[in-house]
Amino acid sequence: MSNYVITIARQYGSGGRTVGEMLSKKLGISYYDKDIIRMASDDSGIHETLFGRVDEYSSAKPPLFKKESIYTGDLIPPHSKEFTSDENLFNYQAKTIRHLAETESCVIIGRCSNYVLKDYPNVLSVFIHASWEFRMEKAAEKLSKTPREIEKFLQKDDKRKFEYCRRFTGKEWTDATNYDLCLDSSKLGYDKCVEEIEHRLALLREKLN
Repeated sequence: MSNYVITIARQYGSGGRTVGEMLSKKLGISYYDKDIIRMASDDSGIHETLFGRVDEYSSAKPPLFKKESIYTGDLIPPHSKEFTSDENLFNYQAKTIRHLAETESCVIIGRCSNYVLKDYPNVLSVFIHASWEFRMEKAAEKLSKTPREIEKFLQKDDKRKFEYCRRFTGKEWTDATNYDLCLDSSKLGYDKCVEEIEHRLALLREKLN
């Protein structure tokens, strides 16, 4: 594969999306976030709104973790009553992610893309995290909430991402061993995060060649 992919998992308020956008512009490659839902909907024929059930930002509480929910890559056929199940909706998003990894260079945000692409040699998986104070400050710039409300929001978002990851991968979302590179944006700043990712990417591309 001559193309490469950077997956970015991130804590809310860490600036992971910003870092991803900066990377895509600097490298001249595509950036995918919620576009993946639209693409998976177009591929499967399942209405886009249903994908919100398993989106990382779905307000609905996911069911309890079940071992059989772990992603295997298998798609459930349309004639099955499980065709629009949460597992199959995740499967179609994963299919879209795999297609992107096989056809173009890009940055992919979230959706356990690091796990979906864990066996792809052309992928650099990154986790962006930050101190609680930094996240509170950045969240306050986006949310019209009191400090206490922001705190609760961040706690809920962390819990949702943790459950999402564990449900479909069986892995711990914040476990550093699940990523090639973990960066603290509150210490490094966004520009330095981009530089560090570029450096690791250069090593990856050299290895691929």
